[in-house]
Amino acid sequence: MSSILNTDVIVLSRKETGDSGFYLKALSPDLGLIDINARGVKKQGAKNSPASQLFACSRMSLSLSKGRYYIDSSTVTKVFYPLRLDIRLFSLASYFAQAIIGLTTENQTARDIYRLLANSLYMLSERGSDPEFIRFIFQMRFMGDIGFLPGLLGCDVCYETHPVMYFSIETGRLFCREHIPADMPLREVSASMVEALRYVCLSPIEKVFSFRLSDRARDALAALSEDYLIYHTERKFDTLDFYKNMSHE
Repeated sequence: MSSILNTDVIVLSRKETGDSGFYLKALSPDLGLIDINARGVKKQGAKNSPASQLFACSRMSLSLSKGRYYIDSSTVTKVFYPLRLDIRLFSLASYFAQAIIGLTTENQTARDIYRLLANSLYMLSERGSDPEFIRFIFQMRFMGDIGFLPGLLGCDVCYETHPVMYFSIETGRLFCREHIPADMPLREVSASMVEALRYVCLSPIEKVFSFRLSDRARDALAALSEDYLIYHTERKFDTLDFYKNMSHE
């Protein structure tokens, strides 16, 4: 006996199975990270083929049988086609997917992460997109969503905010010049950078892309949020390395 579930899905990765299908790793706001058996989708004209493409956003009807999901029907809502035309954008989207696969819990609701990914892919697909700006936002917001929200309200000692502050990758805390801890590596951040960090971590998800940064602040925050993610998750991502190599060519 199988049960039917209807949910939105973004495909994060896929692996061939047999001659005509794929195993999909997908993110659902309702079901979290799930595995889906997409049978027959490689056949010409297969009805569920569009929904099985990487980064496709779809409304799926899934049957659950013996602990495994199968696609019963699907309606594609967004394919983010521009990502397929630019290897740099595709590699950054792949990094987002790899981070979600590696750092989220399977079969638990993931509404915030789903919306973050959907919005990030949409922004990457827009003409004139700024990949480093989007990378900063994804990395910082994602860390908050998985339980690593930094302390950004002010200095961790005196609670004040000054024109120049210092951020600890290790503790996720801010310090003013007067209260810098001894022997702790710190990143200097301007008041506008602190405000950007607060905005990304604490604003409603639909608003997190609605501001601008100077190129210098953007690059510094992309590097800071990357180091914060890697330090606290103790993970490396080959997709990120590839994206950065492509960016420097």
